[in-house]
Parts: sequence; C-alpha cells; structure tokens
Amino acid sequence: MQPKWTSHLRDKEEKDRFAKYLLSSRGVIDRLLVITKDMELELDGKELSPEAYDSPSWASKQADNNGYRRCLRRIQTLLTLDPKETNG
Repeated sequence: MQPKWTSHLRDKEEKDRFAKYLLSSRGVIDRLLVITKDMELELDGKELSPEAYDSPSWASKQADNNGYRRCLRRIQTLLTLDPKETNG
C-alpha cells in the first residue's frame, strides 16, 4: 500500500484503522484499477491508428497522450494495495 493513503494521519492507530478501512474496500479499488488499465488500452488503440498521424498538431496530441498515460499509471500505482509494493 502506498504511504500516500495514510500520510494525512498523524496517529499510528488512525493509520492502521484507515488502512483496514481501505482494505475492506478492496473490491471497489481493484475495479478502479481494472478501469484505469482499460482506459490505457483504449489510449493505445488511438495512438496506433494511422489517423492519429493525419494532423499537423500530432506532436501536441502525442504530448497530451503521454501526460494522460503518466497520470493513469500514477493512479494505478496508488490503487495497488499490495503490501509488498510501497514504492515510497
């Protein structure tokens, strides 16, 4: 679990309680993780389409897609509640 989930709490008891609350919501969080991965796959399909290159502003669109992908991946990292994956 990423430390960001409990960084707003000072007390260890509060952190433990919130972590348990979060883990009890794992089904919803796992579903959100799948949804964000689907969103990334959808983005892959758009980027690989030949029509994606038929625009004079292709570089700007690609930069926007890269930022969107980066955001999705950060959210996916946050939604990964595996205790072995704390990265931070």
